[in-house]
Amino acid sequence: MKKNAKIGNSIIYLDQTDSTNNYIAKLVNEGKVEFGQVILADEQFEGRGQRDAKWLSEIGKNLLFSVFITLDNLSVTNQLFLMQYTAVSICEALQDLGLNAQIKWPNDLVVDGKKIGGILIENQLVGDKIVNSIIGVGLNVNQLNFGEITATSISEQLGVEQNRIEVFGKLLDKLNYYFQFIEFDAAILNKQYLENLYRINTTARFYSEKMGEFQGEIIGVDALGKLCLIHEKKEYRFEVKQITFL
Repeated sequence: MKKNAKIGNSIIYLDQTDSTNNYIAKLVNEGKVEFGQVILADEQFEGRGQRDAKWLSEIGKNLLFSVFITLDNLSVTNQLFLMQYTAVSICEALQDLGLNAQIKWPNDLVVDGKKIGGILIENQLVGDKIVNSIIGVGLNVNQLNFGEITATSISEQLGVEQNRIEVFGKLLDKLNYYFQFIEFDAAILNKQYLENLYRINTTARFYSEKMGEFQGEIIGVDALGKLCLIHEKKEYRFEVKQITFL
């Protein structure tokens, strides 16, 4: 943890914004942001996810926020640590609330296979080092209607409407606790990440352009963030846009 700094010491609340990640990026460009700054919004009209997907959320129902962190000595080759840090923090906070939460590669949180949250991380590099990172999180808290999307929320799972600020506080506590492990003991993050990885050591169905539909057993995620699985006794590694779950 940065000396005398804490994630969430400064929080800017917005009724709406295009994207909380974009908002922090503008502050970075203007030199108006420090470690631990959080932007929290009730509505994002250009919320983004992985694979250029849109993040859709009912206004005022969920948690949409971004966190700005600076780093001292994190190599770009270890950028997976940031995803592991964020995913483990959120997953554990959800588990503490009583949910059967897991981390679904590459950047989702799920409960019983239904999406409950997503993560989008954008890094700034100097040479081969990551000097700062904007971590965007979307978490379904009180939304109950998801249309045709296979998703869920904390309130749907627990059957009780949630206090969003209390949930937010639990997330910040975990983000503050696990930050210490990014640069100094990433093995702990990796262990927690793999223990909570969705479908690990089980057979799942996938689709890739080269292989079509196939079954494979997830065995982990490598240092570059590629999904590692076994298919017909052979190991394969896939980047984000090369494979999808079925």
